[in-house]
Amino acid sequence: MNDRIKDYFAFSKKEQRGLIVLLGLMLLTMLINLLLPDLVPETEFDTAAFQQEIEQFLAEAEKADSSGDHKPGNFRDEISYERQPVLSNFQAAPFDFDPNEISGDKWIEMGMDGRIANNIIRYREKGGKFRDKEGFKKIYGMNEEIYRILEPYIRITASDNKIQDNKGYRQQVNYYADHEKKYQEHHKDTVKIELNTADSAALLALTGIGPSYAGRIIKYRDRLGGFYIREQLMELKGMDSIRFNQFKEQITIDTALIRKIDLNTVAFKDLLKHPYFEYYLVKAIFQKKDEIKRFDSVGQLKQIEVMYQELYDKIAPYLEVN
Repeated sequence: MNDRIKDYFAFSKKEQRGLIVLLGLMLLTMLINLLLPDLVPETEFDTAAFQQEIEQFLAEAEKADSSGDHKPGNFRDEISYERQPVLSNFQAAPFDFDPNEISGDKWIEMGMDGRIANNIIRYREKGGKFRDKEGFKKIYGMNEEIYRILEPYIRITASDNKIQDNKGYRQQVNYYADHEKKYQEHHKDTVKIELNTADSAALLALTGIGPSYAGRIIKYRDRLGGFYIREQLMELKGMDSIRFNQFKEQITIDTALIRKIDLNTVAFKDLLKHPYFEYYLVKAIFQKKDEIKRFDSVGQLKQIEVMYQELYDKIAPYLEVN
């Protein structure tokens, strides 16, 4: 029995060395914990300046409360000021609108920041009414850049207040309405934008074109190498015939500015980047070039089996042979 107990508590030399190392590490750890506070001095932080700022803030807050500036029912208090609307990425697609009637969904569709749209809706729910464009400009969150974009599309209808019973006032309203109508007709007829050279600022002069569509037009123009007919704008994402018909007479196209592609020197991958050249078509063109060694005219593409007249008419303006 004693031998069993002795064998149970007996350790080999290797195990004995391990126990000694383990005990040494434990003692070293205990010593470090005991001595470390004495070896490393405690850093003291001066909080006097921070405390002074807190006291100053509390004093100003108490003063503001006592002045009674924030009264219950004040409309501006009901607007969230947690975060100013981010307007740097404003992408408007404006259309004619009356700010007294347009719904929240329409504001969002136009490209308006959701928080500005909510402020407009709350203002109207409180009985507010926009009587002129300057009143709309003053809505909380509106900035000068957005107002300049939207201003030509604002159409505020006459309100039912008593001042409209005045004959002189009605005549004045009719005069300005007629003047605005004539201006729009003149503007529509006189604006002429060359589509292959216009920058985004020039494109904003087109009826129904805001920053978003102007950016799309330029991006697509760069991919194509230029436009040769106005109807190519119908290929833009989101473009419909109603919007297109508003400005189609305001644009001109100089086809001499189109960036041409030489069939004999273009690389396979470069031709594939063009929106009109799908893989099957590019492959067929290069197979034809391998067969005849080089193209003598763009018209030789009609000999390709996959080519048809509508497709040829579509791509030919972008091709040349040198």
